[in-house]
Amino acid sequence: MAYTPLRISTIKPNRELTFPLYIFFKEQYIPYAAKGTSIEEEKYKKLRKQKIAKFYIDEEDEINYQNFLDALLMETMNSETATVEEKVNIVEGACGSAVERMQEDPESESSYRMTENAARTLRQCISENPEAMKAIFGKPVEKNEIIVKHSLNVSALATKLGQKMKLTEEQLDEIAVAGLLHDIGLMQLDEKTRELFNKNKKDFTPEEKLAYGAHVKDCISVLKDKPYVNQTSMELITNHEEVKSGHGPNKKTQLTQSEYILSLVNIYDKTIITTDLTPKEAIKEILIDELGNFELDLLNKFKEVLTEEGLLDL
Repeated sequence: MAYTPLRISTIKPNRELTFPLYIFFKEQYIPYAAKGTSIEEEKYKKLRKQKIAKFYIDEEDEINYQNFLDALLMETMNSETATVEEKVNIVEGACGSAVERMQEDPESESSYRMTENAARTLRQCISENPEAMKAIFGKPVEKNEIIVKHSLNVSALATKLGQKMKLTEEQLDEIAVAGLLHDIGLMQLDEKTRELFNKNKKDFTPEEKLAYGAHVKDCISVLKDKPYVNQTSMELITNHEEVKSGHGPNKKTQLTQSEYILSLVNIYDKTIITTDLTPKEAIKEILIDELGNFELDLLNKFKEVLTEEGLLDL
């Protein structure tokens, strides 16, 4: 039997399960809740307090889980009583589950479809809830969660900047998906090279820069021929490390507006992750260091978004 992970935040207490749940304990998968049962509120809170982040399901139950999650997302997003925190938690769980599944099995069509749905829900959440961005960016993150959290951050912030730059609805969907998936190629790298994610790019040796840049091509190699994959999103992923000066792994100097947006947001969030700079210090540095890599208008609009969303005060 094969198992796939899902975020505990995508399971609501006191809601009937349409699939059995498992937890991973002492190197084995142990049944936790049977199909047709539900998890009591107090039991659920205890799990969260114990920092149990994931449940597991039999991969044969993926359709049942996806239908369960779709219904829960729709219900929560359209609820007039659900708090912003509740909406952000369910969206983060959906996005995190999707990204992790794509990391483990990037050729899975069901995982890709799950990512598309999670990205659309993320867009809805941040569009309809003014405090959602602060809730997303204001949360601390465990080290082992940093790549998934970075993917969520980039997707949300690139979407906001895309709205500011008047991208179409289709383009916003494409950039939201690309934001979630742009770094799944890191899982194809060896552990030592993958650790470079936590290192400031300014400190890369030429060899490290070359090795780390391979994560772009590794992602595309497993997705490019899949008929269900949006090819524009793939182009965005391919070029998310590119800049106008041609110093990216693909040496491109001409990018689409969506590609510039994704690249800039990626640089910003990685700067926050890999340095001790505050958001205010990070954007100040970027406005100086990246002036030759992005149009001044885009840089200024990005600072406006960070200011409007209250992210410079975090």
